[in-house]
Formats: sequence, C-alpha cells, structure tokens
Amino acid sequence: MSDKITRRDFIKKSAIGIVAGSTVITGLNLNVLSAQSAKGVVRKSGDDLVVKLTDNPALTSVGGHVKATDEIMLIRTDESKFIAVSTICRHKGCDVELEGDKFVCPCHGSEYTLQGKVTTGPSKDNLKTFETMFDSNGGTITIKMPADKN
Repeated sequence: MSDKITRRDFIKKSAIGIVAGSTVITGLNLNVLSAQSAKGVVRKSGDDLVVKLTDNPALTSVGGHVKATDEIMLIRTDESKFIAVSTICRHKGCDVELEGDKFVCPCHGSEYTLQGKVTTGPSKDNLKTFETMFDSNGGTITIKMPADKN
C-alpha cells in the first residue's frame, strides 16, 4: 500500500483544517487579548514609577488601564483616582487577567475585585496594591513602590 496522498484527499483534509481553524479563531475575542497585553509608557523616579496621561491614552477615561510593569496593572477608577494592583495571584503566583470588572486567575480560578480583594478562592489573600498619587496639573500618576522593589 502506498503512503502517497491523492490531490483530492489533500484538498479535502486542507478544507477541513481551514474550517476548523477558522472556527477556533472566530471564537477568540481579539480585542480582549490585545487589551491584556497593553504595556504602558512608564518612567522611573527613584523607586517609584511615573505614568503620564499623554503617553498612555487608555488612562484618559474612567475604566482605562495599562500594564505599568509586567506585574502591575494601573487602572483609572474615577476622574481623579487610580489604583495600582499586582497581577500576581496570591495562591500559586500565576498572572491574573483583567476580565471586565474583575481579575481572574487562569490557573486555579481565583477571582479578585478591581481593588484586589479576593472574592472567589482558592486564594485566601488579596492582590497586593500600591499607593498612587495623581497630579492633575502635570497629568501624571506616581505609583509608590516599596524601597526594596526594583
């Protein structure tokens, strides 16, 4: 028996693969995926992080967010209030994902409010948060980092 595939069989199998692949791709919310990876423009000032609104248009409206670092999400919660939340799950250290108005751990299902408060386990500890200071005149948000965090 020959291991060769006929052109007709190749076309049939390719068509099935294209249909199956298209179904998977259309099921993905590409806007959510790209929003999750939006990295903000941030500069350091001593131990702290400084974020300019003009460099981060996502933060100009309430609900906007950017990743200040690989492990910190900055979210605008009000016209003059921002919150900086660690995106590291306190259960096993996985990266949590922002899904609407909550953080969700893809590893074990823990859920947290936007303020980092655990609402669904298995995690028993809240996400770490960092103090923020908004300078409306300068259009900057300072994220106060502990001196030992570099």
